[in-house]
Amino acid sequence: MHLPPEITRCQHAGHKALLLATRHGTAVIALHGAHLLSWVPAGQRDVFWLSPDSPPEPAAIRGGVPVCWPWFAKQGMLEDALQHGPARVNRWQVSAVHASGMDEISLSLTPCANDRFAVLASDLQVSLKITLGRTLSQTLRTRNLGTQTFHLTQALHSYFAVSHAAQVGIEGLAGLPYRDKLRGMAADIQQAPFALDQACDRIYHAAPDAGSAFTGRYTLADPGWQRRIVIATQGSRSVVVWNPGSEGARRMADVPDDGWQDYFCIEAANAGPDVIALVPGAEHALGQTLSIE
Repeated sequence: MHLPPEITRCQHAGHKALLLATRHGTAVIALHGAHLLSWVPAGQRDVFWLSPDSPPEPAAIRGGVPVCWPWFAKQGMLEDALQHGPARVNRWQVSAVHASGMDEISLSLTPCANDRFAVLASDLQVSLKITLGRTLSQTLRTRNLGTQTFHLTQALHSYFAVSHAAQVGIEGLAGLPYRDKLRGMAADIQQAPFALDQACDRIYHAAPDAGSAFTGRYTLADPGWQRRIVIATQGSRSVVVWNPGSEGARRMADVPDDGWQDYFCIEAANAGPDVIALVPGAEHALGQTLSIE
């Protein structure tokens, strides 16, 4: 596909990628996994963390925004299922581009066909749209082309760069119930303001009676860098909050031992009790819009 001058092909951290540029900043998207590697708003530091120890393709990239689809972790799948599904380790291609001068640019990507993708997601059609302007947005759209209902779980697994993970706060979680993976998926409710205690792996979700009180909007407050990252989600009634802590990072081959300090994951998701029953012919869109305060 012919690309406008606002999009150029590049290499980024060893990956074939596309560089998007507007007067508001730049973004880099790897074709491996439709993986957002970088977003640098004009005059600011990168919003995302990318591991220096991330393995080469075809392995999954650690950092940025992996696309977990059509299942999150191994929820609802067999134990030997591919962690977080095939989308993040599949090559994608540009299917559409729209540019509005130097103010805003969008591109849509779809996965390239291969045997593994055909087997694991044969009845599903998926696309990812990324728009760079004053904000950065991603929309992951899934359509069920089959004859059976598909139970969809998914996430935009954002690794936000921070000054120190133990010194940031997350607003928008107060009063939400959650399942704590580090305590055997025990159920609890967020009472106090969120702060990291050694490690965290939780799925927060809307209470059954939340109604319009559930906003799907979260803010990562980083006093060390004097930055607030606002995450406004769409098509999601759950959010995954994760940091492995020091002990967890030491067990991860693709994260430096002290790398846990440098990021915090806040993931727009459909996970835990938030499962999308996608009936034949139905479509669902999971999205997030990011802005800086």
